[in-house]
Amino acid sequence: MKLSSVFGQLLNKYKLTGINELTALAEKGDDDACYELGKRMYTGKGVAKSYEKAREWFGKGAEGCHPGCCYELGVMLVGAVGGEADDERAARLFRIAADAGYMKAAFELGVMYARGRGVKKNYVKAMRYLRKASRLPEAGAMLEEAAEWWRPAAEARIPEGEYWYGVCLINGYGVAPEYETGYNWIYQAALKDHPKAIDAMVQIYENGIYVEADKEKAEYWRRKYLEVTGGKISADGGQALYDNASDEDKRS
Repeated sequence: MKLSSVFGQLLNKYKLTGINELTALAEKGDDDACYELGKRMYTGKGVAKSYEKAREWFGKGAEGCHPGCCYELGVMLVGAVGGEADDERAARLFRIAADAGYMKAAFELGVMYARGRGVKKNYVKAMRYLRKASRLPEAGAMLEEAAEWWRPAAEARIPEGEYWYGVCLINGYGVAPEYETGYNWIYQAALKDHPKAIDAMVQIYENGIYVEADKEKAEYWRRKYLEVTGGKISADGGQALYDNASDEDKRS
């Protein structure tokens, strides 16, 4: 069963539970009960509305790394709802929820990295989390800015900028897709031994992404990748090229 399906079931687990029983379960450390109780306190559904108590119950559930509690508490911390703002804590909570597959948290964390709010500004991480949340319209809107994030670095011939600007061009982040130009930027970064760019070149030629597949060229770049990284596997490389790649784009 997909994580999203499991998570959806957890959120609905106590929808019809009475407030007294729900409170008893939450007090015993049931994180799902804490989530439901926090939501009711936040909205005033069947209880007196209290942002302070909602924050309290979300906090209790967040101690157990409950994705819903982490997300909701993070939102309250960013907006200073029910207490003081705490962007750094919010970012930590969003990361827990995002890494558990919660797209809304991935979006919030992506925005925080893009804006440098609660975390050090990091466009690589911003794109990573925004791409996780790419099915959300607001995440797509944020990714529209990505080309402008990276263009200056690429034009300054900084390898990290060349690689990510190439990714933006291939995927059409904030620009019309320009596959050949995107490929050339990634190629320039690969020539400067940028590991992710080299890994991307492997994927490009191995799978025929916007070019004719070429096993020899793929093998060349694979050897280059192992040479540059000492055999370490990239956590985020060629996969970034697949966002908008259809089967027709991948020519075998």
